[in-house]
Amino acid sequence: MYTNILLPTDGLGKCQFGTCHGIVLAKDLGAKVTAVCVTEKLSGPEILKIYNPDMLFGASSGNVAKESMKHAEDLHKEFAEKALDVAEKMCAKNGVKCEKVYLAGESPTDGILKVAKEKKCDLIFISTHGNPGLMGTLFGTVATKILSRSKIPVLVHHCGGPN
Repeated sequence: MYTNILLPTDGLGKCQFGTCHGIVLAKDLGAKVTAVCVTEKLSGPEILKIYNPDMLFGASSGNVAKESMKHAEDLHKEFAEKALDVAEKMCAKNGVKCEKVYLAGESPTDGILKVAKEKKCDLIFISTHGNPGLMGTLFGTVATKILSRSKIPVLVHHCGGPN
């Protein structure tokens, strides 16, 4: 039925249970997993923290700012690698083929949909905490945005942890 399941992951906390459930589903279906971690572009406040305005005056401020920005990008990449390693190890333990994809500088929704199309995934298995908070209620969560925009089936898993 499904042969290539896209599994968005941040590899952290309760969502590890969602990752595990997605991998078990892939195993049961004989499908491969395409694990994806998307890190967003840095926000205005994040950039201001990196570019501490007090240090932006002087000859070396440009180099300091570039080094700070590179450091932040490296941290995003390190975060993504850890998240994808969690999925890869779970896949290996379950005998499921896994392809890892890291996408930087995209919104999670756009990145997930882009990878699903590029990798010809036929199902998106996405976990949600089920607690959108004020911003999620007002503007929609990643899961609700994926549901409304995806051209392929989406399976939403509540990642509340093991029962």
